[in-house]
Amino acid sequence: MQCAQAVETGIQFSDLQAHFQPIVNLHQSAIIGYESLIRGPSEHPLAMPRELFAYAERIGQSNELEIACRRAALQSYARFTHEGLLFINANPNTLYDPSFPRGMTIREAELAGFPPSQIVIELSEQFPLNNIKKLKNVITQYRKQGFKIALDDLGSAYAGLTIWAELMPDFVKIDRYFIQEIHLSPIKREFVRSIITTARALGAEVIAEGIETEFELRELQRLGVTLAQGYFIGYPAPTLQLQVSQRVHQVIDSFRQARKDIIAALVEQVPTVSPDMPSLKVLDYFINNKEIMSLPVIEHGNVLGGVRREQLLETFSSSFGRSLYGNKPIGKLMETNPLVVDCHTPLELVSELVTEDSAVEVHRQILVTENGIYQGIVSVRSILKTITDLRLQSARHANPLTLLPGNVPIHQEIESYLQSYPSFYVAYFDLNNFKPYNDYYGYGNGDRVLQWLGQILSQLAQVDNIFVGHVGGDDFVALFTEKHPWREFCEQVIHLFDNGVADFYHDNDRLAGGIQAQDRNGDMQFFGLLGLAIGVVNIDSATCVSHQDVAALASAAKALAKTKSTSTVHLLS
Repeated sequence: MQCAQAVETGIQFSDLQAHFQPIVNLHQSAIIGYESLIRGPSEHPLAMPRELFAYAERIGQSNELEIACRRAALQSYARFTHEGLLFINANPNTLYDPSFPRGMTIREAELAGFPPSQIVIELSEQFPLNNIKKLKNVITQYRKQGFKIALDDLGSAYAGLTIWAELMPDFVKIDRYFIQEIHLSPIKREFVRSIITTARALGAEVIAEGIETEFELRELQRLGVTLAQGYFIGYPAPTLQLQVSQRVHQVIDSFRQARKDIIAALVEQVPTVSPDMPSLKVLDYFINNKEIMSLPVIEHGNVLGGVRREQLLETFSSSFGRSLYGNKPIGKLMETNPLVVDCHTPLELVSELVTEDSAVEVHRQILVTENGIYQGIVSVRSILKTITDLRLQSARHANPLTLLPGNVPIHQEIESYLQSYPSFYVAYFDLNNFKPYNDYYGYGNGDRVLQWLGQILSQLAQVDNIFVGHVGGDDFVALFTEKHPWREFCEQVIHLFDNGVADFYHDNDRLAGGIQAQDRNGDMQFFGLLGLAIGVVNIDSATCVSHQDVAALASAAKALAKTKSTSTVHLLS
């Protein structure tokens, strides 16, 4: 009885409370909108939405609760002066229920003073969908009224891609399962990468929700996610969080500054045309400027489309081409879906977009924006050439066993840090008991251990854009700016190494906790399982003048770390 009254009270007397969780644009480091999350009566069994909605469905009041939730979200949001988007959750089955009042949402939006274009109807995949055809018809009506559509929890149910293809939402939210510890899961990374590629092809924006750690956020940045949401970004609250927190801003900014291989470095300037320019005038420009392959169509800094030379020449090559199209504005003939990327997008990611899009040819050009404003163009050819040059240079100086940067790029990177940062940290990694392991199991198995350690370092380094290199043998190195969490990185390496190293031993040695092998004097001795000694030193760029000085300090730190019998991190004071 108490539960039923709680639902009825919330519906009849607007006792529901809307909390708002921010959604951040990672390129702009700015909040672009909020998801409204409804809470029931406080200190009550139905305070949280899952219990509230489940009980409303059991007593046949789902529609009434849905109406009350939208009204509460809009009225609460109206108390704040904000132009950001408002994401309102909706049960997709309720939308096409004949008893659900038509036009209710737009009426409530008008009463609250919001244009429909500011509101996003968010459809959760958590609800089993009964009739996708009816839902598609309702969504079409919402779109005609000006509302945007989002598909929530993509990946939580088998029907997600089918619903996506049918409804063509403006936003797609990836289920939080694929976000949790994504920096440690190659499978999750591939899933998210494929979603991003599909979304770009279908004109949808991807929102990664459920971000709870800095590592997850950095990995999503690396993959090219633009919009983010989660506890690390901001908690749901009855008031609006108006700015990105300082911590989140630092993570976003440090990633952007650390990227040296972003498309912004290749941007070129070409003339642009407005959508109302006569097509014949654009044709004449191509004829008089044979080196220009395409022209962006821009209005007030916004990218509307593009015009390709061969496309326009083909259009005008017919017998009646000039008479039919000569006076038409170029906006009627332009391609409306050119490949557009943000200037902070990594070259590797752009390369993936190009190779996965069969419509993009090698002589085509990509339009580049910053915060949505046109900046210039980059040719596909220059992207592929730059990536090839970078890979060749990297391969030339890479360690052949792990393919990590070898001594030459390590020295170059240290010299660059000495010039760029007043202070930074260097971590020197060395394996304990590696020589007896090598003698006992053979160099082939020793190489497998080194390759595995290299993979651990590489995967963790990608999350934070940390430089790691392979000095040689069982010696590795990593560089950290003051902003990088060097201790957390080193402790995570030790955690992964210690948890997996036993797999490189036979069962009897694993049970014994080590091996009997000869020491350096030829005497038999028991050696425990392989461990990891990490020496860390804080480098003062004012006192160290070369990479040799840095190497000497790092070696001293490593020597102190190796005095311990177990895996350890030692900071040289």
